[in-house]
Parts: sequence; structure tokens; C-alpha cells
Amino acid sequence: MNASMLFKKLQEDFLQKKPFVAYCKPASTSIHYLEQQDDHLHFTTDFTESGFVFAPFEASEKAVLIQGKPEIIAIEHLNIEWPVEPLDLSISESQKQHHLELVERAVKYIKESSLQKVVLSRKQTARILATSPVVLFKRLLNKYPEAFVYLWHHPQVGTWLGATPETLLSLNGYKFETMALAGTQKYEGNMEVNWGLKEQEEQELVTRDLITRLNTFDLKKLVIQDRETYKAGSLLHLRTCITGSFNRGSLNLSKLIRALHPTPAVCGLPRAEAQSFIKNNEGYQRGFYTGFLGELNILEDQSKKRSRRNVENLAYKTLTPVTCLYVNLRCMKYKAAESEIYVGGGITKDSVPGDEWQETVNKAQTIASIL
Repeated sequence: MNASMLFKKLQEDFLQKKPFVAYCKPASTSIHYLEQQDDHLHFTTDFTESGFVFAPFEASEKAVLIQGKPEIIAIEHLNIEWPVEPLDLSISESQKQHHLELVERAVKYIKESSLQKVVLSRKQTARILATSPVVLFKRLLNKYPEAFVYLWHHPQVGTWLGATPETLLSLNGYKFETMALAGTQKYEGNMEVNWGLKEQEEQELVTRDLITRLNTFDLKKLVIQDRETYKAGSLLHLRTCITGSFNRGSLNLSKLIRALHPTPAVCGLPRAEAQSFIKNNEGYQRGFYTGFLGELNILEDQSKKRSRRNVENLAYKTLTPVTCLYVNLRCMKYKAAESEIYVGGGITKDSVPGDEWQETVNKAQTIASIL
């Protein structure tokens, strides 16, 4: 199957209401495609299954699973359909005022409690011209090659697509990688930018929390890399990559995922207090926004190349389970009449409501630019 055949197949699956997922990993030149033959809703019970997992923000809710190993298709030149004019995502003054007041309430609560950070989000609807999510998926692939770009559909759940910059967990055998991502500003053509104290402290909170959680496991190695400015589309973030490995036999993937999700980058600190504030104040159900998605326990042949002299060993393969999970950011829930776009930002004691509002406006453009 080539790329053009794949896009046609995705459209057929969508019209025939078949569950499927198509995605492209950061900086990859291939699309991964996985289709489910029935419309049954499958869930993962303990993350030992193999396939593509799609999990909601609420860790207590079940994660949807499309089972199997994906087919990999090389990307050819994409024939991109593009809107004549970018979609105007302007919303009412009352909606803006609601978010400003929500941020003010959070800042006040943080100053008077043990809460250090809470991530507040909002949802807005948008009428779009594209009659198929496949068209939007192709635009995302073209515009955000450095992100994890996906299109996920299940008739019992809905259709989601997005381009997320954040890795929750990359696991190759016993080796892992995760990241602390926080702080946002617009990219103005220069990576050498100044970060305010608020953004630096917010990113440091996320990093320290991840390290604390990882240190509860039986680790062979833990490496915290230098903080860096990271470009994701038209935005810049502060990022700290964290790598390491587990001692053999000590890895419990379900426990690891529950330790990491939801991260302080999408929830807050302390986690339980932040979750409570979100539940009592945000005013809507996030669903799969700020949940996670990606490959779960996909077996890959990572055998070393052997010389022709060692022919007797060529029959033996080293199959290693690989898991690549991403935080579901910069995303939307596609609906033919009116789609839903989700954006948010981290609030600390130093947050300025007007600045936080503008940050959500900037983040919304990731999706708006392809509508």
C-alpha cells in the first residue's frame, strides 16, 4: 500500500464506521496504520496488551485499545487541500472573561493553599469547511513534521486528531525516556529567547516531580539532561529530557504509566489537589484531551546484523517490546457540523490572567491553522 492508497482507505474506514488509527512519529517519513475489523470497544486491563492505546485524562477511566501490529507506509508527496483563509477562532467576550476569572481564582487559591501549580484548559467549538478528517490529517502531516501527528476514529467514541509535541513515555525493552515540558512563547524566528522566572519555575516544578516519581522504581540508571528551548510548530517550550533504564525484571509498565500520568504539565502539583481544583472549577469534561495515546508493547526485531559466516544464527531474532506514548495536546474532536478544540496552560502564583489567556489563543492556532 502506498500513501495515496492509505488516505483512500482511511476515508473508506471513516465512512464505513470502522475503528482505525493512523499516525506519524516525530521527524518520521512513514505513516503507521492500524485497523479494527469489528466495531467492538476494546480496553486495556493492565497495559500488557499489544496495539494502540487511547487513554482519557482521568486515570480512573478505561483506556481504549485497538489491538494488533500497525502496517507502515512510506509518505510520498502529499496533495494537500488547504483553506483559502485561516479559520477565525474568535470567541465571545463572555467566554474570555470566564477564563480570565478562572485563572484569577486559581492564582488566589495557590497563594492560600499548598497547591503549587494547576493546569487550566478550555474548549471551544469551530465550524469547519473540510468534510472529512482525513483532509485535516494530511494538512497536519504537512505542517507539523516534528510532532506526533495522528487521526484516531472509533464509532462508539468519536474522531480525534492532533499534533502533540510532548512524549509521556518511550520504552524500549528496559530503557526509557520521558520529558518535562512547560513554559510557552511564540516562535519569532529565533531560538535564542529569554524565559521569565514564572516559566522557569514552572518547568522546574515539572522536572522535580517526574524525577521524584521515577526514583520510586528500581532503576539501573537515571540521567537528567540540560534544560533546552524546544520548538513545536509556531511555539517554543522549555524541555528537560530524562532517560534511564530499569534493572532487569523490575519493570511494571502499568505502575510506571500510572506514576507518570497525568503529568504536572497537564494537571498540576500536588497531583491530587490539582485534580480536585480542575474537577470543581474547570466546568467541562476533558475526555481524551490531556490523556495519552500511542503504541503499546509493539514487538520489534532489533537483532544485530550478523556476518554471513554466522548463518546458523540468522534464524534467531531478538524481539523487543517497544512502547511510545504521547500526551494528547494540540488536538481536536472532529464533528461534521461543529468540531471541538482544546487548549490550556499552567497556572502558578505568578501567573497573569491576560498572559495566560493569550497563551491559549496561541496554542489554538496549531489546529486553527489547518482548518
